[in-house]
Amino acid sequence: MNRRSVLIIDNDREIVDLLAFYFEEHGFAVDTAVDGHTGVALALLHRPDVIICDIIMDRMHGFEVIQKVRARPELAHTLMIMVSAKTYKPDIDRARALGADHFVVKPFRCSDLLRLAGPSKAANAS
Repeated sequence: MNRRSVLIIDNDREIVDLLAFYFEEHGFAVDTAVDGHTGVALALLHRPDVIICDIIMDRMHGFEVIQKVRARPELAHTLMIMVSAKTYKPDIDRARALGADHFVVKPFRCSDLLRLAGPSKAANAS
């Protein structure tokens, strides 16, 4: 059985590593990127079930990541969870208008992101 997959895009390597470990422990296949440009390339290559993406990043910010992902028919059904330390309502509204499914403010609990991502197929099999 194929595992659900998640792509984690954040310029903070510690957050990337923490989330990668957490999601792997919960049965997900994980890919990671520390900038939006690499993240979009990995999304197109691997077509993850879920993308967790920061807003403020180098090379390509999260808003542009949402636009590029949502512009691709093969990624149209990918669940997008945006994360940011920014709590500015217009940014949250913009992320949702561009196609983000969820917006989570940092700091967050890994369990909250897992709940939003949904159970992995491996977890359903047990």
